[in-house]
Amino acid sequence: MRLATTADMQTVHAIFRDAIQEMNVQGIPQWDEVYPTPALLEDDLTRGELFVADTEEGVLAAVVLNSECDPAYHTAAWQGGEPYVVVHRLCVSPLAQNKGVGRGLMGEVEAWARARGYADIRLDAFSQNPHALRMYAGLGYGKRGEAHWRKGLFYLLEKPL
Repeated sequence: MRLATTADMQTVHAIFRDAIQEMNVQGIPQWDEVYPTPALLEDDLTRGELFVADTEEGVLAAVVLNSECDPAYHTAAWQGGEPYVVVHRLCVSPLAQNKGVGRGLMGEVEAWARARGYADIRLDAFSQNPHALRMYAGLGYGKRGEAHWRKGLFYLLEKPL
């Protein structure tokens, strides 16, 4: 995992576009033209919060890390401590899905967070995305609450470090 650069953005945009198309084929209406937008991803890059999984095969995934969270996060029964980091917009290229890239990237996120003194990782996952839910459960993330947003029900997940 490394910080994304301007040179990565064409690939990052393609990863999101292709993943959204694949999720639609699978009946997972999580993302669309409203969210996440290319402009939002560019803002993530500008803020230094966009990271990529750079493998021997090139950039295959992206994730945003910061401490920002929706007000719905304040309703969750968090068990970990502070400071915490929030995972946003984890996206794996459909060409690399089911090959451990997402798990590997989350392992890198956890190592990154530990090295920077974070006590906790928090995120939300779409209730209709069985692949993401299975991955996070397998990595030890526990459900701490729920949020209802434009696309439906999301689970608020946490892993103390």
